[in-house]
Amino acid sequence: MNSSVYIYGDLSNGYTQYPDEDHSSAIFQKFYTQSKSTTQIAIYRDGNLMYYAYLRKLEHNKYIGLCVLLNGIMITRFESLFSLFEGVISNLVTNGYLIKFDERGNLTANTNKLYMNHEEIDLVTTSLKAGFNNLEASAKRLPPINYAVNNTSVKNFSVEDSEDDILQSSYTNGYTYIYKSKNYNTAAIDSYRGVLSRVSKQNDQLKKENADLIASNEKIKKQKKQYQFIIVLFIAVIGCCCGLFFLNDNLNTTKNELADANNTIEEKNQNIADQRNKISNMTSQINSLQSSLSDEKEKRESAENEMKEFKSLVSSSIPIIITDIEIANVYQNGDIQTSYGGSIYSSNSMYLQPRITYTGIREGESITLYAKLYGISGTLQTGSSSPSGYTFSSSMTIFSGSDNTHVLSGWGSASKGFWSSGSYRYEIWYGNVCLKAKTFTIY
Repeated sequence: MNSSVYIYGDLSNGYTQYPDEDHSSAIFQKFYTQSKSTTQIAIYRDGNLMYYAYLRKLEHNKYIGLCVLLNGIMITRFESLFSLFEGVISNLVTNGYLIKFDERGNLTANTNKLYMNHEEIDLVTTSLKAGFNNLEASAKRLPPINYAVNNTSVKNFSVEDSEDDILQSSYTNGYTYIYKSKNYNTAAIDSYRGVLSRVSKQNDQLKKENADLIASNEKIKKQKKQYQFIIVLFIAVIGCCCGLFFLNDNLNTTKNELADANNTIEEKNQNIADQRNKISNMTSQINSLQSSLSDEKEKRESAENEMKEFKSLVSSSIPIIITDIEIANVYQNGDIQTSYGGSIYSSNSMYLQPRITYTGIREGESITLYAKLYGISGTLQTGSSSPSGYTFSSSMTIFSGSDNTHVLSGWGSASKGFWSSGSYRYEIWYGNVCLKAKTFTIY
């Protein structure tokens, strides 16, 4: 898929963009001025060009945006767009590229100008282009411009709205916004953010306790000076003999109080040491979490590669995987007499029509399936129009993904009671491969 990637935003020192600013900077800044949520996808059509942008707001009225520019084609799977952009943002945050967490777990900028970060930008560009290439199978050609709609028109949607409505707006209106008010952080971001938030709160509490200890220590020092001053005055007034007696008493009292104060200070210092140990342990836990996250990412990438290899191997010979076959009893015009999977009785039996449930390995390809229907004696049911070795054939267009359904032709007669009671069997074939078989009973 031919595409161009832009990174833009208001980071530490005002608006910046990579590649360098051109006419697109006005479009990107308009995306931000019209934004209404922490995160959203903005779509803009300019003639035959389609801008697909993702905007994430940061702390202190800053933001970062990612945009992929396509020519002549449009994306149809918007939930996949959110997953793609959110995954890129997660990688930027966890690696500290361009944006980062502050000490309280909030997202902030980690650079002044984008042109100073070529390596990080190359990683983002490669990741986004690869992600959009994966969406190419579901992409469609861009329809002609509807000149009845102003190219400055704006349409807002939430991620829960109909994808068909969003798709129509994306190529009809000038600006289309898709808002996502929750669940826009990945599990990795939420995990890091939670740990940093807890550490920040504990650090603030330790700072407060330390300030209280310093104030308490200063108070004790002042009390000590006051005691010394009182002792001096007491000695001068009472006289030498009485002064020695009372001086000794006051000195003992002061000594005990100082000992208590020192014990208190030692206890507080021990508390500070314990809290520092806790912070050290939490830092170790964060490092462990980062290591575990890296391991999980490697496992996931390995599993995805194995799945791609498996699908490539299977799709070379089998275009679909049939997971179920259900039989319905239908009239000649296709109206259903007995629904799919229901009990079919001989007295009502007419056309036996199969419906398959399948997982599409390829997409958009037209194929021909062949059906074999065996009677209660094991005889293959055929007619004058039957293909050689089969009961009938049926064409279909493949849709990718799981839980797709397709209804094949029926076989039988318009007269009720055509089929006798007993056990029958349907087999669905593609080429020389039997994709699925189903044995069913007519009562």
